[in-house]
Amino acid sequence: MKILKILSLVITVSFLSSCGNSSSKKEEVVIDTSTGRVDVTKLNMENLLAEIKIREDAYKTDKTVNNRHGFLLMEAYGAFSERFNNRENADEYLFKAGEIAMGANLTVKAIRYLTTLYDEYPRYKNRAYGLFLLGFIQENQANNLNEAKRIYEQFLVEFPGHEMVDDARASIKNLGKSPEQIIREFERMDSIAKAEGKAA
Repeated sequence: MKILKILSLVITVSFLSSCGNSSSKKEEVVIDTSTGRVDVTKLNMENLLAEIKIREDAYKTDKTVNNRHGFLLMEAYGAFSERFNNRENADEYLFKAGEIAMGANLTVKAIRYLTTLYDEYPRYKNRAYGLFLLGFIQENQANNLNEAKRIYEQFLVEFPGHEMVDDARASIKNLGKSPEQIIREFERMDSIAKAEGKAA
């Protein structure tokens, strides 16, 4: 009887220790065989944060015009904010992903990232600026002037004290105008101001 109890105890202890070992093992990093890159959609949070750090360092050191590291970093930021959206920095990573996408003229991605940022992170410190950028992208990259106007007007209503208010008003005023038309208007206004100054 004692032998059975001891044997039962040994089996239980070995079972529990094997379970503990498997859960404490680090996740394997999965490499996408078609691209040779780390598949960020399959990483746990700890490994994804480490991968983001690696990609941030590579992005900072690459000074080429078509910075491929920017795309890789955007991909990691997007994966983090999608998979761990309730964690610290998810909003910041989403904003940065939107900025990189905008800079690379990845219009659809930029709109998706910044729209998600606005909709899902009402307390994010740069939410107002993200909304302004969304209007800018709709205006200058998507050429969707009606949507750009709607977003700029929403920005003015929601964030009337923001430093970009004058820019939003100017953007609404100049929607659809070419840079040449805007320059001519400034020159005309400057001429009128000079003429009024001489008359006074």
